[in-house]
Amino acid sequence: MDPRAVVELLQTAAAAATVTRLIYLNLARQFPALVAYLVFLAAVDMDLGLLSPVSGFYFWNYVVLECLKWVFSIFAIRELFALTFHRYPGIRTVGRWAMYSGVVLALGISLLVTRFFWSGGVRGRSVTLFYFEVSQRSVVFTLAFVIVTILLCLSKYPLHLSANTLFSCIFFSVLFLSEAFRLLLDSLAPRLFNPHVDWGQAGFVSICLLGWAAILKRETEPAPARMPLSTPREDYLLQQLTALNQMMTRSARR
Repeated sequence: MDPRAVVELLQTAAAAATVTRLIYLNLARQFPALVAYLVFLAAVDMDLGLLSPVSGFYFWNYVVLECLKWVFSIFAIRELFALTFHRYPGIRTVGRWAMYSGVVLALGISLLVTRFFWSGGVRGRSVTLFYFEVSQRSVVFTLAFVIVTILLCLSKYPLHLSANTLFSCIFFSVLFLSEAFRLLLDSLAPRLFNPHVDWGQAGFVSICLLGWAAILKRETEPAPARMPLSTPREDYLLQQLTALNQMMTRSARR
């Protein structure tokens, strides 16, 4: 078995382990989009790991499944955004539509620019693959920007998330940003891919998935609500967040 198939199947097993752990701890209902993303990721990796990369069936499987993966990624990131700002509906709404608009705008501009400047000269699969790779980078880099925004908010504001929510946000963010970094490195390669970079990133993803599965904990029944102690700086940051939420709520209603 070649190294490509090994890393694909290893990633399949790691994603399946994380899904199993989420279901076992009764967390699947709390993170339905994340579970769907991981299930799809496991299915894609298994499919591509068992097929021959030189076959036409592999090529069209890769293109179609990766496009579907964008959709699952968008819903997973939307869920993370909602979990992060569950107390701030205005920020959730504006952030969700900003993400949709950013993906469509980045995808449209990249395809138009590519069509305008590319002289062509080749036909068939090469054309499809070239446009697909450009589109993939536009979508992934836009979603990576959204994820970086979430991580910055988690690091700055005292959002008081549950441990499982915080761990899931961080681990998924690291996984997705590693994908964006892989695509960036692949863009520097002559044929837009570097097998050693791809294998290394797949191994890193497998380790992160297993770490994610190991760190999750069963959530107990919620304790009686207590007023958390806060510092003046935390109060100031929360006031900022509340003011931003009110402003975005008014903007969303217009």
